[in-house]
Amino acid sequence: MKNIKFLLLSMALYLAFNVLIAQPRLNMFLDSNRFLDKNQQTILLLDYQVPYPSLVFLAQNNGYFAELKVVVQFVEADSILMQQEVTDNIGIRNKADAANRQKSYLNRLSFILDKPSTEVVFQAVDQNSQKVFNWRLAIDKLDPQSLISDIELNTEVRPDSLQYLAKFQRNNTLYKPEPSGLINKNLTDNLFLYLESYSSISDQSILLNLSLTKDSLVIMDEYLDFVPKQNNESLSLKIPLESLRPGTYRGAVVVQNGNEIAEQEFDFVLFEEAEEQFFLFPDPESEYTLMSYFPGSKLPSDWKALSLDKQRRYCTEFWRSLGASKGRSPQDMIKLIKERIDYANQHFSHLKNGWTSDMGRIYIRYGAPDDVQRETSSDESRFVRKDFEIWKYSKENKPVYLFIDIQMNGNYRLIYVDNDDMEATNPDWIRFVGSDFDTGKLDN
Repeated sequence: MKNIKFLLLSMALYLAFNVLIAQPRLNMFLDSNRFLDKNQQTILLLDYQVPYPSLVFLAQNNGYFAELKVVVQFVEADSILMQQEVTDNIGIRNKADAANRQKSYLNRLSFILDKPSTEVVFQAVDQNSQKVFNWRLAIDKLDPQSLISDIELNTEVRPDSLQYLAKFQRNNTLYKPEPSGLINKNLTDNLFLYLESYSSISDQSILLNLSLTKDSLVIMDEYLDFVPKQNNESLSLKIPLESLRPGTYRGAVVVQNGNEIAEQEFDFVLFEEAEEQFFLFPDPESEYTLMSYFPGSKLPSDWKALSLDKQRRYCTEFWRSLGASKGRSPQDMIKLIKERIDYANQHFSHLKNGWTSDMGRIYIRYGAPDDVQRETSSDESRFVRKDFEIWKYSKENKPVYLFIDIQMNGNYRLIYVDNDDMEATNPDWIRFVGSDFDTGKLDN
């Protein structure tokens, strides 16, 4: 079993970043897991995770960058059998992310273990602060006849074939590991165990038992029967966290194949750390409408089916990401949008809140236009003369918007747009302003 004391110490370190930043030791987490490949060779995966606040980011090339130098050595007595050096260049766009305790850098190194037992030495140095992390452990090869691999803890398992986290993909599925073993219940609904079973293909089923205890009390004791479809069978076991209380958990996976039995143990620390939430409306439906105003917003199609907690979590991440794309902290982004909502409600309200009007939507998205033309349609229009406004922006794709007060009651409707794929032009827009309308006024 991996050292519980190490996990508890790690948790204490994780919750005390302000102290650690002043110390020379680099605060990071490392986990090692062994698997067999199709040739029964032992593959060692070293996953390391560095919280952003532990690193020193320097401004350069329109961003902020930290540099981590990693050296891994396989040693025997006084001899170095193998050495690998890796330099991780870690970039962020938003300076506020450097202080975000919930963001971290994650990487994986892979090795083949040739000897029955190997001492592995791992060192990482933050090049900007010279803080150092050291780790040393003797690691044995897996027996080629092993029934199961080590157990890898994951906080996320989902379909993903993108190259961004390609090191953590298996068969187009992302398995995002948690090397720290520290699981924030407020951010994670389930803990996933990834492991592999090894056997000859046959019709004989394999019995698997997953158990979990806390303070010597059995929390989970589940059995699974499966017939392997291949020699190396990938397994993903889910542990729901909703009903679990914070604390240290110890678990085991036991596999029985005929008369053979194998067991692997795991442990983790579950904690609750209140996340600062960012949203503008107490009503999630209004927040959903507001988020839809912004380019690139891929909102969940099952929004109404999500719990309030998950909706708030999504909103928080949305405003964090939008702020980062604008070079702002989420607090500054929320403040800016709040100011635009207040302005829209004050100037564009008619029977409904101004922030939900056409003018309000554009104002919230881009702010005040750089140029405003206020005119009245001609007698050549389809209707009686009506007031209209042309808004022009010099930012983004230099969009242009034409609003008209169709009912002459202050409720301006968007009828023409250029350079904004999120909006649509009314096919009959020219009839509202008159056939003699000078379209050159829409040039930007």
